[in-house]
Amino acid sequence: MNSSMAFILKRTALGLALAGALPMAAQAASGTVEFQGEIIQSTCDVTTATKDQTVVIGTYPTTLFKNVGDVSASKGFTIGLENCVPGDYTIRFDGQAPAGQPELLAVNVATGVGIEILDNNDKVFPLNQDITDPAIVSVAADGTATVNLKARYKSFEQTVGAGEANATSTFSIEYR
Repeated sequence: MNSSMAFILKRTALGLALAGALPMAAQAASGTVEFQGEIIQSTCDVTTATKDQTVVIGTYPTTLFKNVGDVSASKGFTIGLENCVPGDYTIRFDGQAPAGQPELLAVNVATGVGIEILDNNDKVFPLNQDITDPAIVSVAADGTATVNLKARYKSFEQTVGAGEANATSTFSIEYR
């Protein structure tokens, strides 16, 4: 055997010996990941007639509110929805609340009284928080819905002071 052939054999044997001394990598487990989702249209449009509205609750004497928790008569109002994807939606009301009264809207002049927003079953909407019950609105297949609501004055102090009792709240509709 010539010297170059002997050199190649020695080199190959050395390479095989070194390769055998190294640990072999274990075969890793494998799998797949499937991602699913859906792109939907814009949530909803509030009908023009109900988007920006004024609800006149009424005029009441301070003597109507003899005790903490007394309420005035309710005034109904609606929020109309259109161009919605059929399904369930939530409503959120935001506004300034009197200190310690998260379920009432603060009024501008009168004291000891605030405005309470209720659903059609007289369940109170808390302000400034995401809620799912009672604020579930089901939109029909035609993409429309009407949300029936009520507003009323509610006393939170023993003595109610006279004055204008106006407040503003914003609302948002979110697909659930």
